Amino acid sequence: MYYSYIRVGGLLIAISTASGCSGSMGNAGSTAPSARGQGVTQQDFATDVQQYRQHAAELREMARRRQLEADLLAQKQNPDMERVEGKRELAKDLLEAADQFDAKARELQRNVPHGMVQ
Repeated sequence: MYYSYIRVGGLLIAISTASGCSGSMGNAGSTAPSARGQGVTQQDFATDVQQYRQHAAELREMARRRQLEADLLAQKQNPDMERVEGKRELAKDLLEAADQFDAKARELQRNVPHGMVQ
């Protein structure tokens, strides 16, 4: 029970950290450059796409580490299987969050206004 609170808290921190960083990309993290107003350049789109991809990569690295920790814990003599499964679940959740950031990056690339070349 206690571990599940830590797991959920860790996931929330990871996602909010990544979302908070993307929040500096204009008015809000989910705001596409085209919704920001006038003067949006192709560079704005490219920067946003790069930041979303960077967040996804960071979340994937966190997930890889949680999976490695789970594997190492499982190899111990008399492993705490609740803790092992908690780490594996956290790794899965982090990968799902990374997939969401990748999807946002792809969506931004598809929605580049007519006349802008990437």
